Amino acid sequence: MPISNNQISLLITPETVHTQYLAIIQQARNASHALASLIALQSFITATTQPADLNTPAFGVIKGIISGHITNLRAELQAEQARTLIAALRVTDCATISKIHLDSSRNAVWQAAQTVIHEMYEAERSRISYWAQAWHNDAKSRALAASGYPDALNFQEAGISVQEYTAMTDLNNCLQNTNVREKQRQLKEENPAHPK
Repeated sequence: MPISNNQISLLITPETVHTQYLAIIQQARNASHALASLIALQSFITATTQPADLNTPAFGVIKGIISGHITNLRAELQAEQARTLIAALRVTDCATISKIHLDSSRNAVWQAAQTVIHEMYEAERSRISYWAQAWHNDAKSRALAASGYPDALNFQEAGISVQEYTAMTDLNNCLQNTNVREKQRQLKEENPAHPK
């Protein structure tokens, strides 16, 4: 027997959006999962809102509330990643760096790395930059030697985690990036109290 009415209507108000945000925060394992859930909620609301409602003040308020929470969660997540990353870099902990990389977008990792780099003293930055480059060069050399073919990498035979290699490659690229070094130089010139 065909169903005569196979749709439902949803009532979404700024209050219900805020209540749902609080529920997401309570249920999420961490800021990263909360952010993903909030982005999914935003996509759902945008995709299911009737076209006539898209230009209403209520939709604008609801969209603004969600966007504000997303912005705040992104900032919280970036600060959390930066704290974890700086601790991992100081003790050259590849596993933690790899986990941060796995849990985040490349852009988020790049931003966290730049934030951390600018907070370090010059000697510490140089030590970490040297370590990351040496780790990357060693891993690449071992993977090349294990493959037996030119320009082919065999991580499994070399005993290297592909995820760890990818994370360390991205970190090394960030640390060796001339734009990052130029920004450090500018910060030193603009703010003599900045770590040297």
